[in-house]
Amino acid sequence: MVISTIRLFPPRDQRRHLLAVLRSVQGPTQAQPRCKECRIYEEDGYDEAVLYLESWDSESDLERHVRSDLYQRVLAAIELSRTLPEIQFHYVSETKGIELVQALRKGEAQGST
Repeated sequence: MVISTIRLFPPRDQRRHLLAVLRSVQGPTQAQPRCKECRIYEEDGYDEAVLYLESWDSESDLERHVRSDLYQRVLAAIELSRTLPEIQFHYVSETKGIELVQALRKGEAQGST
């Protein structure tokens, strides 16, 4: 699985436009068969950043998406950031859920992740 995060810092007068661009991408991206999720988060506080997150089944699925015409809109949103955006791609080999919390709370040893 690959998780893409893009943290953007729009000027106040461009925030609504940036969100509209990302929302126009969200639905079609989520409709892709190998997309696990596509989310937009708005941060409060000093930076008032916008976080755009995508999760894909595989590296090749992400790469295909980044090469697509649809991704041009994401790139357009990146251009609206008033400062350098934070762009990260996380390659995930294992995911654990509540069972990790339960095991740790019981004091069971867990392998390193």
